[in-house]
Amino acid sequence: MPDLPTALLDAGFWLARADHPDAALMPPAAIPVFNARVYDLIDIPPVLALPDALDADAVRDIIGRIAPPAGPHYDGAGQLVGAAYFDALRANASPPLSDPVPVRFGLAIRRTDVRTFPTADVFTSAPFEFALDRFQETTIDVGWPVAALATSRDGRWLFCLTPHYWGWVRAAHVALGTRAAVAAFVQAEPSGVITASRGLVAFAAGGGVTPQMGTRLPLVEERERAFCVSVPVRADGGGLALTEGFIARGGGAFTAGYLPCTLRTLFTHAFKLLGEPYAWGGSRLGMFGRDCSRFIRDVTAVTGVVLPRNGSQQAVVGALQATFAPGMSPAERRALLVEQAPPGAILVMPGHVMLYLGHVDGEPYAIHATFSHGWSQVVVSDLTPGAGTPTGSLLERLTRAVTLSDLTHTKE
Repeated sequence: MPDLPTALLDAGFWLARADHPDAALMPPAAIPVFNARVYDLIDIPPVLALPDALDADAVRDIIGRIAPPAGPHYDGAGQLVGAAYFDALRANASPPLSDPVPVRFGLAIRRTDVRTFPTADVFTSAPFEFALDRFQETTIDVGWPVAALATSRDGRWLFCLTPHYWGWVRAAHVALGTRAAVAAFVQAEPSGVITASRGLVAFAAGGGVTPQMGTRLPLVEERERAFCVSVPVRADGGGLALTEGFIARGGGAFTAGYLPCTLRTLFTHAFKLLGEPYAWGGSRLGMFGRDCSRFIRDVTAVTGVVLPRNGSQQAVVGALQATFAPGMSPAERRALLVEQAPPGAILVMPGHVMLYLGHVDGEPYAIHATFSHGWSQVVVSDLTPGAGTPTGSLLERLTRAVTLSDLTHTKE
């Protein structure tokens, strides 16, 4: 942000101003309860909760719920996309199904996209707006479980239930195995979590993977200079196999177990991502990035708290601290935010969420991933950007503030 004092770009500045930054926002025993409750609130089942088979009509209904956004759109060459293009996409996304449909379980072998349709084609609302690919739903990471319900007609994509999301995943990026094998991996203990923006996990045979912040991996062994972790790979024929990966110690990229759910943990890891590029759905052109809700999800995931993927869902799973009525003046909004929302609250507005840092002389600040007001990255800002525009400032668009505290007793 122009003219922002450099001190405000450091987590330590905000932690020094906060009351009890090392107090637990949520006790460890409450975190699994919260994570389970999230699925009920967003009405999406856990991957491993699916039965062994589903009715074919039910599967067609789930696939059919995903539709392209309305309005004109453009391909990667900036050309207007026509009706014939969608007809071909729908045909590829409508394979023949047996009845009942067997549910196949697997693990992602790398960070990969979850798409609206079985295609990697760029699809934007304005020509060459590559950071906002409207077919990009989210990403999953190495070791995340999936339940595959269908294979696209071209054989390249699987329609999957992923953690908190439905969509199409590249078949080559999934290793299929038994339900028991997948469950054993995702529930394995001891385990650890990636605490850098992207960790480097090397394989003894060469190559490796780069899981992002918040990704959990089973911990095989702690060695003097490296952590040895278990990583899924594709065996011959695409089946699930496991290999050992190595993460260097001392680089702050991995920790054994989850970190405490405190304000210090959240702010420390949020500021590790300062300046990182924005990408709708967590990926631009198949490469790395974070959007506003994925930024918050990754930061909280290092504590074991698994927030839902979308900002509108994150808005209803926390403990409500403040509600901002449409007719409130900026001064009233500012006072309400400062008085009722503690640092670490998630600030919610239509289409955007931010992590509240606190205030300086009554002026509130947040850290957030944004693609507006001239930014396309994770920034620290006050809430004045957008003032005087038809949509209003960030402050004027606020609807609520929620916190991670007491999440098992959510207020509406």
